[in-house]
Amino acid sequence: MGKMRILVIAALVMAVGLMGTAAFANHGGKGGYQCAKGKGSLEEKISDKAHFLMKNQEELGLSDAQIAQVKDLKMNTKKDMIKRDAEIEILALDIKSALYGDTIDTKAVNTLIDKKYDLKKEKTKVLVGAYAALKEILTKEQKEKMKDLWKKCEKGQRK
Repeated sequence: MGKMRILVIAALVMAVGLMGTAAFANHGGKGGYQCAKGKGSLEEKISDKAHFLMKNQEELGLSDAQIAQVKDLKMNTKKDMIKRDAEIEILALDIKSALYGDTIDTKAVNTLIDKKYDLKKEKTKVLVGAYAALKEILTKEQKEKMKDLWKKCEKGQRK
């Protein structure tokens, strides 16, 4: 009897938890605006902003050309980040490899470190440029609508 009671309580707790998750999954509801997280890395912010724009394209009045620009910018940025991250990871492995020997050529390792962080710096600059370009796709009126939708999302998420 005790085990059955625990199982029933566990099932109820899981059901309540899943209902709460489902309620937040489609925050705006059918036909309403869609919210995005808006937190995280700069790369995530770009992806979230693009996703937000695409989900709310009707409310924002985006043209077909604007929609294509958002999609292209999101995909091209994602591809570029994959390439840059791979280069950074390869340099990190090169640095690690250079440290395996009995003697370490610190000058060579320092050069690799400089290259790695130069790539990281360039990656961040590219992301800032992509974020700025994403915002420039919108007209002044669309930016105002976007801010209003975002505020509605923030208020709804606090409830």
